[in-house]
Amino acid sequence: MLPTGYDILTQRRLKMNNVDLGNQYKKIIQFFWDPEPKNDDSGQPIWCLGCEYRQAETPCPAQPSGEPADITNKGPKTSTTSITTTTATERTSTDGPPTPGSAISSFVNLASPVSSSSTAESSTPAWPPQFLDDFESKLWITYRSQFPPIPKTTKAGSGDSSSSSISLGVRLRSQLIDTQGFTSDTGWGCMIRSGQALLANTLLFLRLGRDWRRGSKVQEESELVSLFADHPRAPFSIHRFVHHGATACGKCPGEWFGPSAASQCIQALVKSNPQVGLRVYITSDGSDIYEKQFKEVACDESGGIQPTLILLGVRLGIDRVTPVYWDSLKALLRFPQSVGIAG
Repeated sequence: MLPTGYDILTQRRLKMNNVDLGNQYKKIIQFFWDPEPKNDDSGQPIWCLGCEYRQAETPCPAQPSGEPADITNKGPKTSTTSITTTTATERTSTDGPPTPGSAISSFVNLASPVSSSSTAESSTPAWPPQFLDDFESKLWITYRSQFPPIPKTTKAGSGDSSSSSISLGVRLRSQLIDTQGFTSDTGWGCMIRSGQALLANTLLFLRLGRDWRRGSKVQEESELVSLFADHPRAPFSIHRFVHHGATACGKCPGEWFGPSAASQCIQALVKSNPQVGLRVYITSDGSDIYEKQFKEVACDESGGIQPTLILLGVRLGIDRVTPVYWDSLKALLRFPQSVGIAG
């Protein structure tokens, strides 16, 4: 059967505990090339998806686990690129088909706890502990390898991996290493993984509540994580994203996805898995949301609005976010309904 979320988390922790010499070298390189971010502006509040944290810690007013969030009159009113969700209570279950034990998804801490000794010795203000607890409770999905092969072509015959749109590095790997199909998404799966992470955190808020922190509700966390296992039968696996991208979005297996293709995959996969209790409304050409079209997606038979993830496809820059959008994006991330941005 599919690996449970508990299996996924356990294997990840075992790998992290089994530190070898290679990992030590990686840490040294990371120290110089990708050091941990520092809190270099302690006078300003820190926002994490609707929750405010300051150095003199004030707990974020959180919704009780599983309670719907009040989405009225909270945060500044602004019109900008956003990816938001309403929250409500739903529970899901999955039936696990056979799968190799290596088919696991990537969920790791985004930040490391700050020790009191290092804090005392450093002149840089420490991150607020409650902010770190919140930040570390977000699910992160990134590149993986050694998962069950993703076919280079789809059953429908579309999405041939020989397409010229595939990068040279991915093409060489597919010809020399992944000859039977892609077993790694390194170099092409970044948008798929960030889309998975966005959807995973949306379901996390929906099912466990905004105040959930790691270490509580382990069973519910495990069930949610298992939905994203790297296996063809997992509802939101990279295999499912690639298959829908090839058959409906014109994306070859091994080809980089754009935000539009990722949004369409999220919408289609959520629609095909109604047990998760979520709906998805997307715009592909701007930030305008039309009430009629939104209600067609979000409302049930009785006219009540159901939990709905809103994905707005807006270009914020070429190779980086244009400075003119910075203030609006900061305001967006103060919304308690925000689940962030992906791109």
